[in-house]
Amino acid sequence: MSVLPGVVVWQLDMQLDKNRISPGSKNWILFFFHLRQQGELNIGFKFKSHSLDECMHYIFNQTGLLYGHPVSNLYCPEKYVSHLTSDEKLKLLLFENLFFTYNYFNKNNKESHDDFIDALLSFYENYAQGISSWDFNFDQKKINKIEKIINERIKIKSKISDGHYWLNQSSNGLVFVDVLLFAIHLEKDGFNPKPTHENIVSNVLLYMTKSAQVDGFIEDKEMRLLMYLLQSSNLEDSRRKQLEAFIKNTFEDNFTLGTPSKLLHRKFIFELCIFLNYGTHQVKPAEDQKLKSIGKQLGLTNEEIEEASLFSRTFIFKNRSKLSIINQEKSLSIFYKNIQNKWSRILGRNKEKLFSELKESKEFMDLVSKSTLRELSSEEKEQMRKQFYDILKTMPSLAIFMLPGGAVLLPMITKLFPDLLPSSFQENTFDDDEEKAK
Repeated sequence: MSVLPGVVVWQLDMQLDKNRISPGSKNWILFFFHLRQQGELNIGFKFKSHSLDECMHYIFNQTGLLYGHPVSNLYCPEKYVSHLTSDEKLKLLLFENLFFTYNYFNKNNKESHDDFIDALLSFYENYAQGISSWDFNFDQKKINKIEKIINERIKIKSKISDGHYWLNQSSNGLVFVDVLLFAIHLEKDGFNPKPTHENIVSNVLLYMTKSAQVDGFIEDKEMRLLMYLLQSSNLEDSRRKQLEAFIKNTFEDNFTLGTPSKLLHRKFIFELCIFLNYGTHQVKPAEDQKLKSIGKQLGLTNEEIEEASLFSRTFIFKNRSKLSIINQEKSLSIFYKNIQNKWSRILGRNKEKLFSELKESKEFMDLVSKSTLRELSSEEKEQMRKQFYDILKTMPSLAIFMLPGGAVLLPMITKLFPDLLPSSFQENTFDDDEEKAK
């Protein structure tokens, strides 16, 4: 393994918790490499085949990368990632899969982290031409560029005018395509990822739309999932609008359903079709037969169809409660849930500091003391509320509370940290809902 240039453990510890990986912090990739060198990070799966495609097929399903819902990691044990938000987990999982893919092609040579970063940067620089719009002109180390790129890749950038702005709080559901393209990049010199990217993503959406129609119409949950993936597609506006029109109006004569040449890509497309149907409603036997016919159209054998169906349905069965995008939720509720989950994590990580800041506020603690003896007046509760916000504003990582709408997160504080304030204060909590009910 290559030595990390100019990096020593104490330097890493200044920026990162030595017991956890934090893909939102600078130099988290260096920390990943450090743990790798220390023998802390090893692949947690056993493979039945040495084929890269077979390995990818297994990994993408088991970790949730294929579905945009990370449920486990490839290298990192739970102790290093239990604190992560969903988008942070996806960011790390994407990086792990890119790292795994590079090592597969480099398996006969000594593992070199520097060479991997160079290969990855070369790939994304090529990928960015006509596919994405991140800025490569920033004056940074290569590894920090990769951190920024990975961060951008898991985002969905939807315009307000699209009517799907709420998806900006979700993660990119098609990041697995990056790994597929990176594998081809490593295998073929001079590979242009743009046409392959467009082909894979378009076929995913076209076949999934067709699968949504097997019962005669596209249900709301199916449409929501299709729109989510469309916004994740990174397609040019003109192509994206064409696909949106197809999804909403299903003018099949506008598109030709092609058959991808790679078996792995065809399996993934079919598994996503299964995910769409079995993840959103109870599939009837007649629908299942029509789904199998789509598998036939993709050139899959009966055995491959059954295997793909089993993979996808097993993932749904194990993780249904975590799949908010296909559950019975409206767009706005998904938006707020995603925000709440994200800031719950941030607040949790700052719990000790927040507690310390609260205790150091004499005015705040005086009010807390009063609350243990009697019911606080409305004026005192409002005063406590303002004191609480003032404390939050002094902490950079909690500056969200300075923004309009930050108040909607305050009730979450008392639920997250019941030990932060005395129980008597919990009874005197900001009872806006009760006041409204009166």
